Amino acid sequence: MEETWKPKPIDLGLSLVIAIAFPFIAQYLYSKTGALIPMILYYSLAWGISKWRRGSTGYFNAFKIKYPKTFLVNVGVIIASLICAYFARIVDDDPNITGVILTALIWATINAASEQLLWIYIFESWDLYLPWIEETKKRNWVYRIFGLLFFSAFVGSIHTLYWVNFLHTVDSTQIFGIIFVLLTTVSGFLHLIVWRKSNQMIFTFIPHFMLNLIPLLWTGYSILPYLLN
Repeated sequence: MEETWKPKPIDLGLSLVIAIAFPFIAQYLYSKTGALIPMILYYSLAWGISKWRRGSTGYFNAFKIKYPKTFLVNVGVIIASLICAYFARIVDDDPNITGVILTALIWATINAASEQLLWIYIFESWDLYLPWIEETKKRNWVYRIFGLLFFSAFVGSIHTLYWVNFLHTVDSTQIFGIIFVLLTTVSGFLHLIVWRKSNQMIFTFIPHFMLNLIPLLWTGYSILPYLLN
């Protein structure tokens, strides 16, 4: 997944359709089948479109630098969000330990490795499409703004239409829950910067994995009951 990737018009169309339509598709499928089928589609789409359109997932790229400073900033934001998540935690009083372990080992890992692939594809389909205005050699900010808008729309809607239905670890009605949502929103945008600075997806995986995994320790949350209706 190189920064020199040049999106084609098909990428503008695909990213637009995914950003607008997929969250509604995931919501509909969840209501009919449970969380598993839309989750499989989501992760398959993320990995598949990265390989198809960009030729790489970005996990095996050469490192531009040892690590970007923005990676450390993102980890700090995640740590702050986890503190808020603890104070706004939703606790399962009778946790299924096997379910918690499987959620930690399988879902937390796959989700953290997959989501950013699609997020970055949506953003960079626009940001890297005709990025320069030839007459002035200045960045074409119109396409970058569209990329940020579609990225924001997708990340916001996939969470509010799909994940919020069953991912019950934080009470977003509490003040700490609201701060948690704001901090994780900031982290989402930092993923874009970290990727661009490092050319290495592992630096987006680590903070997202922390966010997925650590709340399970104090909530006892298991995703298993929600997978199939």
